[in-house]
Amino acid sequence: MTELHDVELRGCTPEPLMSYLKALGIFRLVAEQADRNARAWWHNDTFFMRSTLDREALQAFFLEEYRPTPVVSPWNSSSIITSKSESKNVDEKMLSLESPRFQLWNEVVPMSRRIYNQAQEVKSSERKEWILTQCRVQFPDDALDWLDATYVLTSDGSKYPPLLGTGGNDGRLEFSRNFFQNLVLALNLNDRRNGDAVIRDQVTAALFNEGYPRLEKRTNGFFNPGSVGGANSSVGFSGAALTNPWDYVLMFEGALMFAGAAARRLSPQARTKAVFPFTVDNSAGGYGTAADSEYGDSSRAEFWAPVWDSPASFFELSQLVSEGRAQVGRRQAETGTDFARAVAGLGADRGVRQFHRYGFLVRNGLAYLAAPLGRFHIPEGDRRISERANVLFDLDSWLSRVRGYSSGNSAPAGLRTHLSQIERTIIEFCQRGEPRDLQDVLIAVGKMERWLAKSSIRDRIDPLDSLSWEWVEHAKDDDTMEFRLARSLASVLQEPRGGQRQVGPIRENLESVRTHQYQRAKWDDANRSFVWTAGDPLPNMLAVLTRRCLDGRMNGLNHPPLDSRWSAQLNDIVAFLNGEVDYQRIADLALPLSFIRYGQRQSYSELQQNAPPDLPAAYAAMKLTLLPRCKFVCPEFQADTEIRMEPSIPALLRAGRVQDAYDRACRRLWSSGLRPLTDNPGMSNGPGQARRLAAALLFPLDETANRALAQRALRQPEPESN
Repeated sequence: MTELHDVELRGCTPEPLMSYLKALGIFRLVAEQADRNARAWWHNDTFFMRSTLDREALQAFFLEEYRPTPVVSPWNSSSIITSKSESKNVDEKMLSLESPRFQLWNEVVPMSRRIYNQAQEVKSSERKEWILTQCRVQFPDDALDWLDATYVLTSDGSKYPPLLGTGGNDGRLEFSRNFFQNLVLALNLNDRRNGDAVIRDQVTAALFNEGYPRLEKRTNGFFNPGSVGGANSSVGFSGAALTNPWDYVLMFEGALMFAGAAARRLSPQARTKAVFPFTVDNSAGGYGTAADSEYGDSSRAEFWAPVWDSPASFFELSQLVSEGRAQVGRRQAETGTDFARAVAGLGADRGVRQFHRYGFLVRNGLAYLAAPLGRFHIPEGDRRISERANVLFDLDSWLSRVRGYSSGNSAPAGLRTHLSQIERTIIEFCQRGEPRDLQDVLIAVGKMERWLAKSSIRDRIDPLDSLSWEWVEHAKDDDTMEFRLARSLASVLQEPRGGQRQVGPIRENLESVRTHQYQRAKWDDANRSFVWTAGDPLPNMLAVLTRRCLDGRMNGLNHPPLDSRWSAQLNDIVAFLNGEVDYQRIADLALPLSFIRYGQRQSYSELQQNAPPDLPAAYAAMKLTLLPRCKFVCPEFQADTEIRMEPSIPALLRAGRVQDAYDRACRRLWSSGLRPLTDNPGMSNGPGQARRLAAALLFPLDETANRALAQRALRQPEPESN
């Protein structure tokens, strides 16, 4: 039985992209040319390979047996075929070698030169497409990897994967030329000027990150941003670009792993960048250095590099790459945010535990850099993430319209900023899947909605509409006071009478929209119910309470229109009055939670609410005068009466007159046949306490709170005499 060796390739790490692709290149070449049963995996950011080759045999394989893949681009003006100086070098260095290692080169190079010469008779505007087509037709099958990785021919013209630039070049850097020049140095074909010791040191460093190899003054292109040279890149004012030629050669051999899959995945509905494995449009969110300008022309795409932790064969890895699509529901992932949503549910199923995310960001002119954007970890066996992530489908069409206006230099800066925040929160949610992360998504969506309401592009993007009920279910698990209070506030419903709406849902108080039961929400500047402004949430809540009381009176209602799908808990109300909650978070959650269509039924608490010891009598008395439907039923206090709302209370509280507001509430209770406590309101005058009290009155309560309110605001009924 052949002995197998586990070799740790410390020269191969997930970052930078050059090192990641180098690991795949080593694995591909060994599996195709030395040991077809080789397996590889990642552990602690290091690449491991199991094969019949030990350390010494692996080095010897690359130095003595490795057969380079022909990388030839006759369609580029500065390739090794079209450049006269490089064409001569190819003839001298490669075609003169009779070794079987270069047999494929000896077939492809003359063929490429012939295609290029024939193309000179083709119209210049059609020449490149003609060359691409002829290369596809005439190249031998073993030489198609480079073509498949570089372009895909479609009825709409050629499509170029961002991983290899735009047809095998990045700006003025032509990849096939650079590959050939590094290959000459790596294999010591340049009249053996380097010597075997230098070449061996370079191979050892490329594989195992050992020793101090001699580096050549050559650029790695955008694959390794740390070695491009330039200002402040070394001692002194400027440094030269340096590279180990074996790093570059093996990196390019690894890039060819992503060949062949694109052609099978291309469809008329797919966007150009999304048809290539693990490649999507950029999302300027989800990493610390995200900038709003990274939407549009400053970013070419994103590449998500899969990292797996179990030994996999080359066939299994090839299958993963060839199926490297990411589905979001029935559509293909198009952005980095989409990809995060897709792999949150499917990545672990294929043995992938994390992805290293790279953005192809503009450096200068037409040159780009593959900038690491961080890691996307996939928790093992956590199905809750994929289940909770399903609610994000509700945002797809709205976000698609928003993204449509975010590209280009003329896009509003605020739009990009808020879109970046949404995408950041979605990516973070897809990694952790916690309810608070989903709440953060809602908050970011709400902030975008508020910005749109005041923007110049409002007429082109409708308000977000009809979030599903599951948003509440999946966001409530942490059960924080802020979420419970925001949920009760956001579920205040429209007030119907005889089938006709009288007072709209609370969303119309929070933003300038008009909602309809069977139609989509629309922007409406004529909406007089909209009172929410920027600033402190407490005055805004008071303004909403005042407006809803006014709208109720104008529509002939004797009660405030505060009927709701969810009710608040009195313990949370006490914490709100004592300043123990985050008022801003409640406000930020209330708007997006109001996008949910709650229906007309109310959710009553199964447990009877008791009066908290520190519930102020002032709050209890005032709340009894602001009950929805006016009906107060409390058998313990022999109460079954109608309490009409007292509309003057919000105005008194706005002025900081807590005692006067309490007295007014007590008079209303007396007139309703009840016996209020009038000695101690439990709160003093002052703007601070008055604002909190007024804002607390906006939160709806259900009938189970009647007894607790009565305990704090009413006297016990006198026993009947015999």
